[in-house]
Amino acid sequence: MAIGLYLAVPIGVVALLLAVSGGATLSRGWLFPWQRRHIVRPRVFGWAQLLIAAALGIELVGLLAVDSAYRSVVTMPGVMGLFFAMVLISRAQRPPRTR
Repeated sequence: MAIGLYLAVPIGVVALLLAVSGGATLSRGWLFPWQRRHIVRPRVFGWAQLLIAAALGIELVGLLAVDSAYRSVVTMPGVMGLFFAMVLISRAQRPPRTR
């Protein structure tokens, strides 16, 4: 059974907001005020936000699919994208190595 619009619309809105925020972070280095204290490398964080937005989009397509076999094939790359974005966010919070 596919998910209803009550769940698909908020996921789509969050993905869109993350894509806009990631684009602003990549182009201008802009961060939300509560993120400025933790994020050391804003470009890496911007890529992580764009990756989360893409992964949520992939998840949304997979969750809207009716067939359960098709759903699991489509949502797995979304899950892997979310895990990779988590790694990027942890890298964005650590300062770069200096020699």
